[in-house]
Order: sequence, then C-alpha cells, then structure tokens
Amino acid sequence: MASAPREPYGTVVSTNGVSVRKYPSTDSSVIGTLSAGVQVGLRCKVRAQDINGNDIWYLLSDREGWVAARYVDNTGPVKFCKDDATEGAPADGESAG
Repeated sequence: MASAPREPYGTVVSTNGVSVRKYPSTDSSVIGTLSAGVQVGLRCKVRAQDINGNDIWYLLSDREGWVAARYVDNTGPVKFCKDDATEGAPADGESAG
C-alpha cells in the first residue's frame, strides 16, 4: 500500500470516485478522475459552487485541478487559497469557471 501524501491530504469517500476539474465548478472541464479510497495532497481551498450542502473545493497539491470537498474527507487543516502564495489559485469566493 502506498504511503499517504504529506498533510493536509484527503481521501476520496465517494464510491463512484470524484472528477478532477480545471476550476472549482461542475461547469468546468473534467481533466481527470480519482477513484474511491485514493489519497491525494490538498494545497488549499476556496468557497465556490455548492455541492449537496458543501461549498468547499480543494486545489490539489500534486497536479493542477480541483475536487469538491463533498466527496473528499480531509486530514489536517486546509488553508484558504487567499492565504496561500500559489499562483493561479482563485481567491476565496471567486469563481474561475
């Protein structure tokens, strides 16, 4: 079994997996998928499109792409992207797609 990514990381909890999107919105292009049970590093989070009562989206740390927090349980605190110096990450509340 592969070791967990460095914290903070998340585990995909949806039995169907989760789509990785270019921007934090279901209107944005799907650029990949993550299977159920996969652990992935989380760079930061934003508030964006609400998915079944959860409006948090995570920017992945090991690749460019966003996942809806509704389908990912995080381990460790994830900072908001506006508090992160990451280039290209939308500020809290902005929709990039």
